[in-house]
This record gives sequence, C-alpha cells and structure tokens, in this order.
Amino acid sequence: MSESELMNAADGSLLDISLEEELSTSERFSCGICEASYARKANLKRHFKTHEDGCIKCSVCTQFFKTEEDKRKQIDVKHSPIMCESCGKIFS
Repeated sequence: MSESELMNAADGSLLDISLEEELSTSERFSCGICEASYARKANLKRHFKTHEDGCIKCSVCTQFFKTEEDKRKQIDVKHSPIMCESCGKIFS
C-alpha cells in the first residue's frame, strides 16, 4: 500500500472494511437442539437453559429461575416500576 493510500485511509475506511469482513466470517455457535445460533458462546450457554427441565425464563430479562415464585420475586423487585413518594414520578 502506498503512502497516499495510507493517508487516505486515515479516515478509518479500511477499519470499517476489515470489521465487516471479520463479522461476516466469524464463527457462529449453534444450539443443536433447535435452530438457534449465536455469535458468542456465552449467549449459547444461556440459551441452553431454555431446554432444561424446570428452567423458567424471566419475561423481561435473560435470567432463569427454578420456580415460578423465584421468577415472580425477580419481576416484583427488579422490573416493577417505582413511584417517587415526593413527586409522584414513576421510574423503571
């Protein structure tokens, strides 16, 4: 690559191309039980819990629970809106 090409690439345009190529050729992690596939192994591990007996997924986030009671507590504590006693505004 010539010096002028390097100077023209200082705007990051070559970086964009290399990232696109890397993303398109990156390894996918497939479930094997269903058709799900993920770019990250950690996401696949979390997905596997959906196939376990007795695992209940939170309807709001990506947490899993052993019982409906645990799931309900999570929703009540972590996902229910909170109203300010002073001004009455509601916050998530």
